[in-house]
Amino acid sequence: MTRIPRQVAVLILFVTLIRCILTLQMDLLSVESYLWVCSQRPALGYYDYPGMIAWMAWLSTALFGHSPLGVRAVMIAGGAAMIWFVFLAARRLYDERVGRLAAFSAGLVPIFFAFAAEATPDAPCLLFWSATVWALAHALSGDSPRWWYAAGLFLGLAMDSKYHAVFLGFGVFGFLLLSPDQRSWLRRKEPWLAVLVALVAFLPTLIWNAQNGWQSFAYQGVSRLRESGFKPKELFRFPLSQLLLLTPVLCVAAWAAGGATMWRWRRADWRDRFLAALGMPMLVFFYLVIFSRPVRGHWPVHGYLTVLILSSSLILRGGIWGRRLTVGSLTVLAAAYLVSPLLGVVIPEPQRRGWTLLARELGKHKADFVVCNEYHLASQMGYLLQTREAWELTPAGRPSKNFPNWWRRDEHLGKNAVIVYDSRHFRQEAERVQSIADAFERVDPPREVIIPRVRFLGRGEDEGYMIWSAWNYRGPKKVIGNEPEDDP
Repeated sequence: MTRIPRQVAVLILFVTLIRCILTLQMDLLSVESYLWVCSQRPALGYYDYPGMIAWMAWLSTALFGHSPLGVRAVMIAGGAAMIWFVFLAARRLYDERVGRLAAFSAGLVPIFFAFAAEATPDAPCLLFWSATVWALAHALSGDSPRWWYAAGLFLGLAMDSKYHAVFLGFGVFGFLLLSPDQRSWLRRKEPWLAVLVALVAFLPTLIWNAQNGWQSFAYQGVSRLRESGFKPKELFRFPLSQLLLLTPVLCVAAWAAGGATMWRWRRADWRDRFLAALGMPMLVFFYLVIFSRPVRGHWPVHGYLTVLILSSSLILRGGIWGRRLTVGSLTVLAAAYLVSPLLGVVIPEPQRRGWTLLARELGKHKADFVVCNEYHLASQMGYLLQTREAWELTPAGRPSKNFPNWWRRDEHLGKNAVIVYDSRHFRQEAERVQSIADAFERVDPPREVIIPRVRFLGRGEDEGYMIWSAWNYRGPKKVIGNEPEDDP
């Protein structure tokens, strides 16, 4: 192994070690607990996501146990592989220097450092997205046309991870269609057979949706469109989130590189066009979506992965100040990650383990099952209590997410439950609280438990939760349809 690949390998070891240390210090995120719940019920797909993240979480816990590190272990390994795929793809398209800069960006930029290693759908999607780009880099650079089949397989697996990967497939087609020097590929069999391979890999998700009324497609499509409403503050909030999640220097570099390439499409090098076509449509799409609904800052993360390879190439071709600003930004990030494990010393453990404290309070109740006011809370309690019997409001007739697919009313009749409801909503949602009481023969008066939360610079508030026991489950008086709840 030569000098530059060794440097990338050292980076991967450094990033992986820091990710492991931080994971040991914190509870899982709520969405990670939800996906752990999904992984305990293996299926070809799920209500709101394709199945890949649950399959990987199942494998991770089967190999390493159910601790936070055990849940994330396979994703952390995948995040390490993603950095290496970025290096290989950039090296094949350009050279080792570009590969090194792209790999350091993929490893250190905050949006990748976090989301490539958490037990959320973004982690496997980033892994297989980068692998698809790597395989396509070989196919388009004159290597064996069989690389197209590997690209098709990785694309299908990316689609099994998150539906955002559709931008990758359409990006490749758009690149070939609009590039006279590459259009001949559309007359060859390999790209079309690669599409067939991708569809075969995506088949589990298609089968599950067909068997379950196309729930997942409907949720990610029609339901998302119903969550409408333009908020002027999004015009500032979303761009600001991009600057923070990528750092100002690398965010501006990514948009400048991608935008310039799209503008001078006909004159641009085919490698630049290829990367811009795979990344820019997704970035532009989510910027347009903010005019119809709020957008989470990390949703375009996969597009940035591709465009940052392009910007790495242009930075190294450009002036010295671009290189200095980029290297300086990455150096600051590396230093910040180096000292980040000190958060475990600075932040008191009760603040870092608030969910664990709440689960201990629930564990004091001798109940057959747990009912929570929303699915994130139910997932956290299910994970920490290590039980499949933690539910949101499906038992009270207000189902959401996957839970109604798993709920069996008759198996719970006559059983007792412990209820937990966050205090703020408890005081505002009398009708929903009453629906819980109506589903049982009797309920005890609630008591409030205060759970500490992380405070930064003295800011932050502890959270209150109302806990009470409910006896002899009888079933809900009425059932209100599956209520879509926003997610990451």
